[in-house]
Amino acid sequence: MQKLFTRFAAVASATVLLSSCAGSYSAIRPERISSYQASSVTGAPVDFSYRYSALLNGGSNKKYVKKERKQGYQVVAVQIKNNTGGDLNFSRDLELTFSDRPVMPVPSLQAANDLKQGVAIYLLYVLGIGQIGGTYDPNTGATTGGTLFPWGPFAAAGNMIGASSANKNMRNEFTKYDLTNKVIHPGETVYGIVALRETGVAPLKLTLRNSAAVAPAPAQAPTPAPAASPAPSTTSGGR
Repeated sequence: MQKLFTRFAAVASATVLLSSCAGSYSAIRPERISSYQASSVTGAPVDFSYRYSALLNGGSNKKYVKKERKQGYQVVAVQIKNNTGGDLNFSRDLELTFSDRPVMPVPSLQAANDLKQGVAIYLLYVLGIGQIGGTYDPNTGATTGGTLFPWGPFAAAGNMIGASSANKNMRNEFTKYDLTNKVIHPGETVYGIVALRETGVAPLKLTLRNSAAVAPAPAQAPTPAPAASPAPSTTSGGR
């Protein structure tokens, strides 16, 4: 019975090991990306640039890139500058298009929840058992003596903590760079992370909605120099 349980524990542990350990999360940091693809033209109301494969830009993020592809997402880092003379609300005043059709970014918390890596799967590590010491017989392939060591609970706890921490880091960054109802002031440049429900890539554009026809910020006229005071007049008279 003990041999059967040990064999089952080994198979279960091997299954988890084959799925690899918990993955870490490397931050995207969109403000540090130097290779954005510009989308807007000179003089446009907003300057818009974007970068696909944002999760790969931050680091390997293998677990999250795998979930991104499996869930049919494209995580995009964006850069936006408001060239108008008024505040722009990203959700109300701007329209994002994917290959000339409007798209609505997925809310950051929903995207983070869809892309998170599994945590409970690492409970299978609890069954992990190893043998310390003993004598190995090369003829029979059996090991006699020694002590069984239950390493599984330690591996399970470590991987579950690691996966939960990585998921939290991703969720926090997605929330920090969420553009939902983000107000962009005149002349301000903002950075964001946009999650799209798209399996492929296509050119992205960001334009003003019809109701947001905001004029460009007027150039500030130079302050005129103060007028010179007239010289005091002198009069001469005699008695």
